[in-house]
Amino acid sequence: MGFLLGAFGKLAAGRRVRQLQAQMMRVQSRLRRATRDVSEMEKQLQRQEKAQLNAVTAQGMMAKQCALGQVLGGDQSAFQALQQTIASGGTLSAEDTQKYNNWSSMYTQGSTTIGAYNEQWISQMKQQISDNFEVLRETQLEPLKDEEEMLQTEKDSLESQIQIAQQDYEACKKMEQADAKNLAPNYTGQG
Repeated sequence: MGFLLGAFGKLAAGRRVRQLQAQMMRVQSRLRRATRDVSEMEKQLQRQEKAQLNAVTAQGMMAKQCALGQVLGGDQSAFQALQQTIASGGTLSAEDTQKYNNWSSMYTQGSTTIGAYNEQWISQMKQQISDNFEVLRETQLEPLKDEEEMLQTEKDSLESQIQIAQQDYEACKKMEQADAKNLAPNYTGQG
């Protein structure tokens, strides 16, 4: 009787091992895909965030340059002419020196104000971009990570089930082999 129980148990345990192994292969495939998707999504979000941060910085610098060009308004070209005169070693009249000093002071004040405003704007925009990408990570990346974690848990569970099924198979195999000895015919005639 133990022989039959062992044989049928071995068949059932073997079938269970094969089923679990097939299921494990499917889970491993899905897990690899999920891991790859998480990695690709993380890289894509990082690239997009970096590109947007760089674009904001570039926009801020261009806006600053444009604003600096407008500090003196229509006097900009006259100011530049006076700068060239000084650079070439020329001398300025008292009136031109007064204008130059006034424009220089206006330019310095304007430059400081524009620079501070520009830095504040860039900082706010970068924070907004970072916040937006954090929301994207939570809404798009977290579900992928959750799926990856769920598949890893399922894989771990299957590994333990396979191990148990293999132990059952071995136990049934030993039971079958042990009782097979009792089924051997006794040819000695001594009963």
